[in-house]
Amino acid sequence: MAKTVSDAITEARVLLHDTDPQLFRYSTPELLSYLNNALLETRRLRPDLFRAYIGQPVPSYADGDDLSVAFPIDEMFFPQVVFYITGSAELRDDEFTVDARAATLLNQFAAKMLTVA
Repeated sequence: MAKTVSDAITEARVLLHDTDPQLFRYSTPELLSYLNNALLETRRLRPDLFRAYIGQPVPSYADGDDLSVAFPIDEMFFPQVVFYITGSAELRDDEFTVDARAATLLNQFAAKMLTVA
């Protein structure tokens, strides 16, 4: 089944151990902001992934949008975008170990985006 924008937020919440809707530490608008940033960074690193959007802005999502829409780039890059969302969210936390994990996730995003298969 095709991945959706909602799936990216859900998978990031799993990595963040933030799955109880009554106690979310990271709001959906915050995670969507990180997703939007991930897509902008992906376009910077890999403009070839946005051929379908030539002459158009990079897709952007906000709370209240239909998040069941298809993930906007090749699903092969879905995990990297989830890493970016998770790493960005963890940068908000103060703990040193979390910062190290955040840096690792963000580095994995960039490294895997630039790796030729």
